[in-house]
Amino acid sequence: MVYDLLCIGFGPAQLATAIANHESRKPANVLFVERKPTFSWHSPQLTRTRMESPFIYDLATTRNPRSAFSYTNYLFVRDRLVEFTNSDRLNPLRLEFEDYLSWAAGHFKDNVRYGSEVVGVAPEKCDGPVRRWNVAIRDAKGQTQVVQARSIVGPSPSGKHDQKPLSLTSVDFLAGQRIISVDDYKSRRNDLRGNNEPRLNIAVVGSGEQTIEILDDLLTCPRLGNITVVTENESLAPLRILDGEQEPPQPRLCSIWAKPSCEQKSPITGSSELVQDIYARAYEKQVASKGEYTLRVVVGSRDAGGACSSANVIIAEQAQRSAFANNGLFHGLDALVLGCRQKGDSLEEVQFKRGAVAESCKVWMLSAHSEGGRSLAKDIAVRAGEVVKALATTEEGRERDGVTIAARM
Repeated sequence: MVYDLLCIGFGPAQLATAIANHESRKPANVLFVERKPTFSWHSPQLTRTRMESPFIYDLATTRNPRSAFSYTNYLFVRDRLVEFTNSDRLNPLRLEFEDYLSWAAGHFKDNVRYGSEVVGVAPEKCDGPVRRWNVAIRDAKGQTQVVQARSIVGPSPSGKHDQKPLSLTSVDFLAGQRIISVDDYKSRRNDLRGNNEPRLNIAVVGSGEQTIEILDDLLTCPRLGNITVVTENESLAPLRILDGEQEPPQPRLCSIWAKPSCEQKSPITGSSELVQDIYARAYEKQVASKGEYTLRVVVGSRDAGGACSSANVIIAEQAQRSAFANNGLFHGLDALVLGCRQKGDSLEEVQFKRGAVAESCKVWMLSAHSEGGRSLAKDIAVRAGEVVKALATTEEGRERDGVTIAARM
């Protein structure tokens, strides 16, 4: 069997593609390959955290407001539509949005190979332009099978949409300080919030979204002492003193399979609703204690150990591997590729050399990450629809076994 489309991974971006294909007039034959045993998204540490984008930027609404897979319909099915409306908040709880994604993914379980991983992509050897891709899939037992697909959707190049700064992993903490992993915070949370005398001074070291959520949660406890955050995430410093002269950006090596951001960052970063809440609570804490207990934000410090020297407890982010490194996955295509054309925030289409690849044989890079990583990219539903529409467009003039079937107009 030759698939019309093979999607590497089954996260929100691929799920939006599955929905768009399901709702098209003539659904294509699509296979999704996901290395996890079941569908999962970023489970929130704390139940009260919210998405940064309104509910309308879901998997389908901006492409098809009548979709049965809209967030509104999910709430209706869960019998919570009226309660959500009465809550007077447009931004869904992340815990509920994760359930929405799992609910939608359950409709496509027959189209997904869970527990399998794509280990290689190569063009089919033939005379003339490439018409199919050979995709090597390794299952949970270690056995490899090669399937063919006319088009492929892969994850966006690592680093392209991941705006989370690297963790501060080389921290020389003082002897006797209690170290708690960010991942263990939820289970250790109540131990920190007791009536300790003197009050506990807390330091949080990290740059990911969990760090921000934990910092917000710590500031809700009036019994804690000074709180210090050491981070490389500049969104935690919405107000910066301008030096007038900015350092030139460092040269970066770029390729189409791994493109770090080469743009110079603005000296003033945007302030999200969550960051605003953090500073509001920190100010309330400072006023209530008459300046004795405060929040200290240290951005880009090389001496993280010194910044945490007065802390009794340190909550530290651990070094993490990339969820999906696709740098070597498409190297077999290098001789055919010219570059990538950006189409919106979440989609790139790989451009091939003239005559090297048939028109109906495409490769896209699709990512559902927003800039801050706390919501889906706002155009994900629309871009997934463009991928499916492109499949339908080439359906009429598709090359099959070396023969072009042209449509009559």
